[in-house]
Amino acid sequence: MSGGSDQVKNMIYINGNRRGHCFITSGITFKEFASNIPSPLHQVLLLKHNFEWTDFHYHTLFEYVEEENIHKLIQAEIDEFDEFCWVDFDDASDLDELEPKEIAELLYLAHKKEPLARTFFPLLKNRFVYFSHDDGWYNKVYYRRIADFVGMLSKVIPYKLGAFGKKRFSFFQKSKIFPAISKEVIMGLLPLMEDGLYIDLAGKIESRRGLEIPVYVVGSYESTDEVLDNIDELKEEATETGWLIFDKKEQEWQWVVD
Repeated sequence: MSGGSDQVKNMIYINGNRRGHCFITSGITFKEFASNIPSPLHQVLLLKHNFEWTDFHYHTLFEYVEEENIHKLIQAEIDEFDEFCWVDFDDASDLDELEPKEIAELLYLAHKKEPLARTFFPLLKNRFVYFSHDDGWYNKVYYRRIADFVGMLSKVIPYKLGAFGKKRFSFFQKSKIFPAISKEVIMGLLPLMEDGLYIDLAGKIESRRGLEIPVYVVGSYESTDEVLDNIDELKEEATETGWLIFDKKEQEWQWVVD
């Protein structure tokens, strides 16, 4: 990691592949992801990790986290794990039915960060395949349903602003919160993510009317280092720019192209 944790707190970069149901991001930590997906995680099979509160599965030789310990995983310092990889699953008994070929595919997933044959396993009924390196700096997630990504992003942007259910505008007399961004607005941004979308939370502009967040199409990069190390230049050369605008009076978000 060539940058710092403070940098990723104030931005989100998304390199999306809708056809492959895969989104590479910088600026969204595991905690932010897990706290904002539409349906909570129940159990996860750990493929790479340094987490302590685990159970060992003898058939697969993988460790896993039961539902009762998921909250501990969400609160863990994942960025200290170096690499973190997992898939979710429905029932621990299904792990007993995994064939050697499927176990090999899971090992390949963890090692190469891409599927050998498949990303989603019928026995596991997994919704996600999650990889991170220096969690929050480089994350790569496969989503069974694009709607889960849309739902997560619609909440994680307000969440990162520190105002989703927590904080108020400094100019409000009464406590106000940012609502989730509508799914229609996020869906409108999906095509731009194919070309690399940078949401500049640090550049937000507050006024009595609401909030404006600058957004740039900066290019599709596999390495988030390339983006964050050159972000000022990339913003200047952006192929498209716009604003995510929160209207205080209407209590809703909209996307406006420059």
